[in-house]
Amino acid sequence: MKRLVGLVLVLCCALVLGGFGSATLAADEMTFYVIAHAGPGDPFWAVVQRGVQDAGKALGVRAIFEGPAGYNVPEQVAMFRAAVEAKANGIATTISDARAWAEPIKEARKRGIPVIAINCKEPEELRGTIPYMAYIGMDEYEAGKMAARQLLPKLKKGARVVVAIHQAGHVGLEARAKGITEVITKEIGGKVDKLDITQDATQAIGILRSYLKANPDTAAIFTLGPLGAIPTIKMIRDDGLKGKVLMVSFDLDPTVIQAISDGICEGTVDQQQYLQGYMAVVELYLYAKYKLNPADYDTGRGFVTAETADAVASLVKQGYR
Repeated sequence: MKRLVGLVLVLCCALVLGGFGSATLAADEMTFYVIAHAGPGDPFWAVVQRGVQDAGKALGVRAIFEGPAGYNVPEQVAMFRAAVEAKANGIATTISDARAWAEPIKEARKRGIPVIAINCKEPEELRGTIPYMAYIGMDEYEAGKMAARQLLPKLKKGARVVVAIHQAGHVGLEARAKGITEVITKEIGGKVDKLDITQDATQAIGILRSYLKANPDTAAIFTLGPLGAIPTIKMIRDDGLKGKVLMVSFDLDPTVIQAISDGICEGTVDQQQYLQGYMAVVELYLYAKYKLNPADYDTGRGFVTAETADAVASLVKQGYR
């Protein structure tokens, strides 16, 4: 009986301390990386970084967010490989280009490093070819369809719209554009053009102005994130296009929220990117600590309009939305 009681006490102590043997790392010995295809200079990714940092503090682990200054897949892959060589306890990454990620992630998994995908994943036809363990983020294609349907009541049959892409070739943005295009063409017989506006705000405005001059019948502009939305909003303000050209965007940013309140932007898709950073660290920690398998987590939750903008505006300013 005494031996049994002693064994129970040992097991209870092991549970309290978070493990059953010396091989189990303490929280402060763990390091997790979240590596994106762009850095915190992008307002969107600054929120993801906030989630990563907050999760690290809550769990008592080292949680590191990294990303290139601009959209740069080779640089992102190099960061990922460096994290592998540093023997990270877990890595989350965006699958921004499916062709670039199969081998690096296979190599990480061979070395026993858990990997999950956040924010964007490979297109449907390549699903299952990249061995990450779970996906945390929005369904980009379905979100594109949702955004288009929000605007349908204000568009005439056969309307022309343009999808402004600030990171051409980005698999997630292309999936959004695909969803938009499918709804506009099939449901109202509209014309959809895709336009590479680059990540440079000045260039973006010039490209959009040239497009609108060549296509004066354009009824709406879809931007796919703050880097595209901010210059588009400025152009609409400066050129007096409010009420003449409709606009819909993705993701939350103080400029976008203000534009919604001002009636320049009809609304924006909220994918709650703070959760993508926070939950990535949580799921990697739970796997490293307790071998709890990561699970898919859909962060896409809805569409912010003028009626709901005020409710999230303060949280956007604080860096949580």
